[in-house]
Amino acid sequence: MATSPDTLRHGRLPARMLLRLAWRNLWRHRRRTLITLASIAAGFGLAVLFIGLGDGSHNSMVRNAIKLGEGHLTIQPTGYLAAPANHKYLADGRAITTTLERQGIPGEIDPRISLQVLASSARNSAGAAFEGIDPAHDRRSDILAPRLVEGEWLAAGDGRGIVIGDGMADRLKVEIGGKVVLMAGDRQGDTQAQLGRVRGTFDSGVDELDDYLVLGDISLARQFLVGEGADAGAQPVTRFAIFLDNEGAMAEWKARLDQAVGSTTVAVLDWREMMPQLVQFILIDDAGNYVFLVLILIMVVFGILNTVLMSVLERSREFGLLRALGIGRTQLLLLVCCESLLLAMLAVAAGWAVGGGVHLWFSQHGLDLAGLMDEGTSLMGTFMDPVIHTELSAGRVVQLTGIVFGATLVSGLYPAIKASRVTPVEALRT
Repeated sequence: MATSPDTLRHGRLPARMLLRLAWRNLWRHRRRTLITLASIAAGFGLAVLFIGLGDGSHNSMVRNAIKLGEGHLTIQPTGYLAAPANHKYLADGRAITTTLERQGIPGEIDPRISLQVLASSARNSAGAAFEGIDPAHDRRSDILAPRLVEGEWLAAGDGRGIVIGDGMADRLKVEIGGKVVLMAGDRQGDTQAQLGRVRGTFDSGVDELDDYLVLGDISLARQFLVGEGADAGAQPVTRFAIFLDNEGAMAEWKARLDQAVGSTTVAVLDWREMMPQLVQFILIDDAGNYVFLVLILIMVVFGILNTVLMSVLERSREFGLLRALGIGRTQLLLLVCCESLLLAMLAVAAGWAVGGGVHLWFSQHGLDLAGLMDEGTSLMGTFMDPVIHTELSAGRVVQLTGIVFGATLVSGLYPAIKASRVTPVEALRT
């Protein structure tokens, strides 16, 4: 392609010509460019798969933790999370319930009473977490009732019925219909006890729940709070678990509820504050996924560096001729950077063609991990679904695209600088 004097005026090439030259140079060695793009696409596809499976497993754990735990938002006494105690409760649960109902929260509000008790049967005793719920409406009923292995679920208004995990049943050596005495000490040092009858046993798949959790009607648990000095007419509770229809609105509703009911004695917490160990586990697991992503990026960077650098070294004579015709160093630098830019765009397109296809397939069909986890899928007080589907948020898509695009551009800097340093005399001698 001939260059006119106007084109070379002041040693500059028009942007359109720079891009045309860069595109032609990129495809001079078609096989090398295609191999580079194929390696980038394969690496990008693996990165998308592993990151997507990681996010999918984490989101599965979080969703199940929220369902089995205390919801997206929790209202409870200040300091209860750091030091739980039976004498810490929300004394006027009725007033807080009225305030919450006026807020028009799009979701479900479950009042609960959590107690630390000693559960005793005729044959054994064990420490337990006793939780009083509304059997007809509490979200835990929706999760655990289908997981009953024996007996039946709690009936509304059953003031003596309890359901326990199969692990707890084994520890207490108790069967359906058996008596279990729940005992707890009050703040004055006295002991209070309530009698419960086992209506059913469940298997949640989470050892922490199956071995320690005892569920009963909230009226049965409230008697312990009355023993602590609470007024039964004010409907005292330990906490309110709030399950939102739209998780994305969690921060907004936390701020609104903190303004409505929060005080020095009442705290509004989100699930991250309620489950810090789960959050730390996800962060550590994410770090492992990023180590894998870094290894893939190293492979991508060396592949791109090889393609662009070889292209530059093979064209030393050409660069010397351009310099002799008056093309400045900056223009040569821009020319090679344009090649890297075009290669980066092709790399992202090829990467998403492969990675996007991998993500779409696994997002629909999933990957069954149950056979790979001999001890089950329970972790950190929650569990993963046995079949994990890849999940990629919009932020993750932007992140992966930016990382590959940026790595490709950076890889072209050294060859571009090397090309700009070519001197006409030395280059034309080669």
